[in-house]
Amino acid sequence: MTVPRRRLVPTGVFVGGRRARRGLRPVARRQRRPVNWTAITSAVTVVTAVGALIFTGLSLNATRDQVGIAQAQNAVAEQGQVTDRYSKAVEQIGQRGDDHLQVRLGGVYALERLARDSPRDQPTIIEVLSAFVRTSVETPVEAQGPGAACPQRPVAPDVQAALTVLGRRDATHDGNAHIDLANTCLDKVDLTGANLVGANLVRTHMSGAAMEFADLRDAVLTRANLAGAKLSGANLLNARLLRVDLSKAALGEARLENANLIEALLQGASLYAAHLNGALLSGADLSRADFSGADLTDVDHLRAVTVETHKDQATIGAWW
Repeated sequence: MTVPRRRLVPTGVFVGGRRARRGLRPVARRQRRPVNWTAITSAVTVVTAVGALIFTGLSLNATRDQVGIAQAQNAVAEQGQVTDRYSKAVEQIGQRGDDHLQVRLGGVYALERLARDSPRDQPTIIEVLSAFVRTSVETPVEAQGPGAACPQRPVAPDVQAALTVLGRRDATHDGNAHIDLANTCLDKVDLTGANLVGANLVRTHMSGAAMEFADLRDAVLTRANLAGAKLSGANLLNARLLRVDLSKAALGEARLENANLIEALLQGASLYAAHLNGALLSGADLSRADFSGADLTDVDHLRAVTVETHKDQATIGAWW
């Protein structure tokens, strides 16, 4: 049996920088520490996870930046499209002459679609369509001077279309804009169920107009001509009707609470079951007006003319 040779190394001490030999001793074999693979694996996993998180964060930031840039570019492009559509529609409604009627109609409905697609532009569109109506129809007697009168013909189709669009808009996007139809001839116009809240209708001629269930709250109708107009079920709450002409108008079940009807002309008007509580009727001409079933509670009737109506059927409180 062969005995493995053991390597011997000199032993001794150092004297003056030199080793003094005293003999040889065997070299002790160092014991290797066992490798902790579990700890190494865990460390690698942690480092990998941290790297993945950093990479994911950087990727998300880059993606977010790209999305923000894309959204900004899309917003600019969309606004450019809105501007182009608006400009084209305004150009269309500006075309005059009977041979351009269809072009104007297309422009009116293009503006309506634009107001739906871009609600923030609706106030401007209201002003544009109001101006279109005012510049497309004749002005009433008061603005033209003595001897002038509104033409005895129906409202043109493009003007009627503009009024219809104005009347059916989503009023929640109006902002501070109000419909302005002052000093216009709109006799026999169809505004059934139209939203005309806060509208400026000063000196507007709408005799014989169809305005059943129209919303005219807070509207200004001073000196307006609504003779023979159909206003059944209309909401005229807080409306200013000073010196308005409502002779022979149909106002059945109309809401006229707190309305200002001072010096109004209501001869022969039908106010069956109308709500007039708190209305101002000082100096109003109520001859031959029908107030049967009407609520006249707290009505200010100072200097009002004699009323020929069914007194026993009216809710009059202390009015009579």
